[in-house]
Order: sequence, then C-alpha cells, then structure tokens
Amino acid sequence: MSDIGSEEFEEDEGINLGTYEGDRNEAEERHGFGKTTLPNSDTYEGQYEHGKRHGNGTYRFKNGAKYVGEYSKGKKHGQGTFWYPDGSRYEGGWVEDRRNGHGTYYYPNGDTYEGNWYEHQRHGQGTYTYANTRTKYQGTWMHGKRDGSGELIHANHRYVGSFAEDNPQGSGKYKFDMGCEQHGEYKLEEKLQEADTEEDEQITVYTPKWKCHRVTEIAAVLSD
Repeated sequence: MSDIGSEEFEEDEGINLGTYEGDRNEAEERHGFGKTTLPNSDTYEGQYEHGKRHGNGTYRFKNGAKYVGEYSKGKKHGQGTFWYPDGSRYEGGWVEDRRNGHGTYYYPNGDTYEGNWYEHQRHGQGTYTYANTRTKYQGTWMHGKRDGSGELIHANHRYVGSFAEDNPQGSGKYKFDMGCEQHGEYKLEEKLQEADTEEDEQITVYTPKWKCHRVTEIAAVLSD
C-alpha cells in the first residue's frame, strides 16, 4: 500500500490557480460548480466554496490516479473512493485528506481489508482477506499491524488468540474442523540473520514458535 503520487495540488487564492471555468461569487472567488486544470496538469471538476474544493467532486491526477467523493475546505473529507497509482483502491471515510473511519481497501495482489482506519492506517476492528489462500484475519489492528485479540481463519481450522506487532504472541488455541482444539502459546524465538556484506551488521530476527500444552475435544452443541 503506497500513497506516493496521491497528493493533491493545493489551490491558494491568487497563487498558481491554473485555468478555471465555472461559477464565482461576488468576491470573484471560485464558488459553486467549476472545472479546473491545475498548473501540474491535474484536473478537478466539482463543487467549490469560497475558492476551496468543497462538496462533491472528482480529482484526476496526471499519473492516472483519481478521487471521487466529498471535500471540505479544500481537503478530502467525508465519503469517497480513491484509485491509487499502483492499481489499488480505497472506498470509505476520509478526514482532512487521510483515510479515517470505516472503509475497504482493495490491494493490487487481490487482498482486501474492510474495517476501521486511523490516519491512513488499519486501526481498530477489521478483516483482512489474503487472496492466494483465502485465509482471513478478523480482529484488532494498531497502526497498520495486527495487535490485540483476533482470529486467523483457514480452510479447515482457525487460530484464536493474541497478536502483537503483526505476529501471534502469547496464549491461544487452534480449532480444527475434525472436532478438537489444540491449546498452547506462541513465544518469540530469537535468531541472528547473517549480514549480506562485511560492512553490514547482523540483524536479530524474532520468529513466533507454537508450543502445544494440551489437546481437547470440542464439545458438541446440543439442540432442543
């Protein structure tokens, strides 16, 4: 996920405004509906208020990216869809030009994330689906990483437990469709990674390792 190339050109009254066709108010500010070609060749078509993009509009970037949605005082604010230069797409909430609130992100490799966002990052409750395996993570996110309680749902089993820094850590259990549970915990195993050259330093890599404590049978749910 990259936001490189998705920064909009700011329109400051009297400075680098580009060409404009549309409505104006008594003060000759851009006000109402208008079309603008900006100095960097980006274009905007939509609503203005007192010289700022405000209301619904479409902003097209010269690199092929596009935003369609709501603006407030010159910034993406409210609900909108952004098509990014790398082929990904975000549909959801915005606050002052950044992904905030609930939204869905479609990644170039086919992965998807639906859930809460804060300051452009996955943050809060959300579901990430991996396209290649159809594995899903449902749970808590913090600053773009899996962190807190969650579930990794695979084709015929699932892991339920705690996560930290994007990895399973601490107590948890595997639930298998065959009717049993494996209880245990993840601990980080420390390993030194050799440097590529003599000038580089060794890197310490932490890998989560599963340790099983016991296996139990999943109790059947009796129906009346």
